Amino acid sequence: MQTASLIKRMIVVIDDDEDMLSMMQQMLQREGYHPIICPNGKSAMEIITQRQPDLVLMDIHMIGLNGGDLCKEVKTNPDTAHIPIVMFSANENIQELMKDCGADGYLNKPFELGKLQMLFKNHLEEFVF
Repeated sequence: MQTASLIKRMIVVIDDDEDMLSMMQQMLQREGYHPIICPNGKSAMEIITQRQPDLVLMDIHMIGLNGGDLCKEVKTNPDTAHIPIVMFSANENIQELMKDCGADGYLNKPFELGKLQMLFKNHLEEFVF
């Protein structure tokens, strides 16, 4: 049986900014996580439902299905409601938007790498396998 320290935590990152997805994917891999990137909110729900990630990071403002609506969909689905969601945005009222959709946390863009690493630690260490 694997211990929690040997398990690669799966993190889904959803953003319509290709540069942001690439940067997040590289950083998460360096930190030892298993990132799954998704360029839009429309296909994200299927990925989240099927893969059951340990954490979802998503931008609020995306073309098509925005992050707030996707977050509400994830949090109201009994099969995915337990998955922590962290929103990120340059929007000044991100904290209010996060509360409205039921997200578990938020990051202001641009964010520092140290804050992102602390966020992963805080949201993932509560899971025990």
